[in-house]
Amino acid sequence: MSIILITILILASLKIIRDSLFCLWLWQIKEYRVDRMRSYLRNKKDILSKNIDYLLALILIFVLCFSQQISVYLVLIFFMFTFCQILREIKNRILKRPVPTFRILFTFSIIIIFYLLIISYWIYTFAITEEIARLFIFLYLVIPVLTAMIVSLTNPFFNFQKRRIIERATDKMGNLKKIKVIGITGSYGKTSTKEFLDTILKEKYKVVKTEGNNNTNIGVAYTVLNKVNDNCDYFICEMGAYKIGEIKEMCEIVKPKIGILTGINEQHLELFGSIENTRKAKFELIEALPKDGMAIINNKLKVESKKLKVDNIKYFSIDNVENTKVYQDYIEFDYKDQKFRFNLLGKHYIENVLSAILIAEYLGMNLEEISKASEKIKLNKFMMRKSGGPNDSIFIDDSYSANPDGVIAALDYLDEAYRNYQKIIVFPGIIELGNKSKEIHQKLFSKIDKVCDIAYIINQNAKRLHTNTPHAPLKKCRFIFEENFDKVAGMLKNDLNKNTVILFESRGAGVVMKKII
Repeated sequence: MSIILITILILASLKIIRDSLFCLWLWQIKEYRVDRMRSYLRNKKDILSKNIDYLLALILIFVLCFSQQISVYLVLIFFMFTFCQILREIKNRILKRPVPTFRILFTFSIIIIFYLLIISYWIYTFAITEEIARLFIFLYLVIPVLTAMIVSLTNPFFNFQKRRIIERATDKMGNLKKIKVIGITGSYGKTSTKEFLDTILKEKYKVVKTEGNNNTNIGVAYTVLNKVNDNCDYFICEMGAYKIGEIKEMCEIVKPKIGILTGINEQHLELFGSIENTRKAKFELIEALPKDGMAIINNKLKVESKKLKVDNIKYFSIDNVENTKVYQDYIEFDYKDQKFRFNLLGKHYIENVLSAILIAEYLGMNLEEISKASEKIKLNKFMMRKSGGPNDSIFIDDSYSANPDGVIAALDYLDEAYRNYQKIIVFPGIIELGNKSKEIHQKLFSKIDKVCDIAYIINQNAKRLHTNTPHAPLKKCRFIFEENFDKVAGMLKNDLNKNTVILFESRGAGVVMKKII
């Protein structure tokens, strides 16, 4: 029995460590924000009923109340089962773990210390007996709650540290004399616009930018402290937000002279509360510009920008270009009689490219210089990319993120560039859409039905939305609802051939793509 209990202790410890890392990873990608975590859990209302580990653990707790010794063997089987799951995740490279920052290491250390103290006290007081099996199950069940408590309790300390870093960054920017700041915000297209502008301006100027999707106040502050100085001409600063006031705070740090507003849609609507709040939040960048600054704004937002104090305003639209041609590997168009070619997939990038062109023009580059520089633009993980799949099939990777306009645009590209192919989409739906979720998903399903032959929807909540759509039953596309990534990957393999193109839309779809590869 002692050997069994020690085996349980080891296996339970591994499971608790794995779940602690998963919870910390989840908090990290949600930026330790309670509102984002609440939104995530709200969209995962059935998370308990679909997590077999937790259901089994709850059953074991109940059984342990009546039959201690027999149940110890069940506990051993349970943790052996979870250990096999961990091995499978490691093998398939899907084990979720956070980036090892100071905050992650600090929080993880507290969890482990708490766990060791409880185990040590129990062993010292009661020795290794059958009762310890109940303790292991209990500790396993409370890991998500414990992690949330530690994150909440340490938030004031880390928020204080953030405030100090932001103040240092603000002071540094106030002392810089030469460098000018270009702010970029919007519901979509921020990162790609930043990358386009960075590549073009570097043809003539020294440029620094926020890296990746580091578009929060603390991300901007770190970039200022570590990279920004007066040896550079321009600082391209991407600004993201989930509520009113956050972009204003970033503007107070960097004081932008030029601002780009890429567009506004229902992305993160649940956190903003309304589309009106989204507009107010995004326009904080334009409102922060000085009177002699420059605002580059999507033409769809022209009505909202009438009362802005900045004198120089330019609007961009896909209608500003001519002779647009979409190919599988690139796009072409003419702007002011200058031909442009970009190694980008889909015409939806044209608006983002055009905003970068307008900025480059304003800063003194001629169209020939801009066209030459634009040829150096390369696809990266933030953009839609093409790759070869098994059996000479074609994979379109748009798994970095998803927003309603982006999904429609990706489907348009699929429709235009692959007319004679069997078209398949893998799509987990979009989160944080609030009360617009039903309306938007029904619109997306209708678009998918028009473009695709097969749709794998890896989200059971979306199944109800599909069933209730006014256009149901949809006619052209075969919709398959399956949450298990392995099953979806297995089913997809049967459809792969040289005449098949698959669009992997949003992050969950990216997991399926990796499994196939």
